[in-house]
Amino acid sequence: MFAAYAFFADGDETETRDRIVVTEGRVLQLAQVFAKTWQRPPTPQELRGLLDAYIKEEVYYREAVKRGLDRDDTLIRRRMQQKMEFLSEPGEDALAADDTALQAYLDDHKDAYRVEPKLAFEQVFINPKLSGGDANARATEMLQALKAGDDPAKIGDPTLLPRSVPLSPLRLVQRDFGDDFADDVLRAPAGEWIGPVESPFGLHLVRVAKRVEAYDPKLDEVRDAVRRDWRNLKRQEHQADAYNKLRAQYDVVLPELKSPKPETPMEPETSSQPGKSSRLEKGEAE
Repeated sequence: MFAAYAFFADGDETETRDRIVVTEGRVLQLAQVFAKTWQRPPTPQELRGLLDAYIKEEVYYREAVKRGLDRDDTLIRRRMQQKMEFLSEPGEDALAADDTALQAYLDDHKDAYRVEPKLAFEQVFINPKLSGGDANARATEMLQALKAGDDPAKIGDPTLLPRSVPLSPLRLVQRDFGDDFADDVLRAPAGEWIGPVESPFGLHLVRVAKRVEAYDPKLDEVRDAVRRDWRNLKRQEHQADAYNKLRAQYDVVLPELKSPKPETPMEPETSSQPGKSSRLEKGEAE
């Protein structure tokens, strides 16, 4: 597949100022990138074009470095920092964790993996704007009707809120009905109508169909998430250690840091000629 590539390149790639030697490995890399993009190997003419583009890039790069164009370019500096951080990435052996390490991490970060409570419930809405100033009295009458067995679908005011909410995490109930509503419903007994419960929209009569309490999961339930977070932590620790070792090789001299002085307010414009008031003093406006 790549038999023609040796025709274009041979020898070792060097980094001398005025000599650019493209190795077979570089040619192979260019060809592989082309093949991955276009799902076929490049023709000899296309490969020549790839090499010309690479050589052009190398020439401009070297000339830019010679002129110091990389020194004050924030994007280039950040890109080089990213490359150094990538080079300091730990190997897979350092990121391999057994169950003991994962369990210890889980124990130290229980809050991050706690499974939040879930709720399923029905609700009947009472719109205060349609209640003639007596929403609580209407809610009491409707609550009695519901407890007597009346059909919930025939009671209450129109609303875009769902009448029946399937088993949902508490955060979704908070999002749709508000924090206070969710907290009240979370404490409500299951299987009976209660209320009125207040929300930002109005009043509600609520019957909890099912409630699942919050709990701390076992390692087997969250193993993948714990392993990912443990690996990220170890990666950060390894990179921080690598940086500190590099940082220790430098003496850093900082200027004396002073708090910035507050700006002095500008004085109103005044006339320089005696006996004449400024336009500001006269209240004139352009």
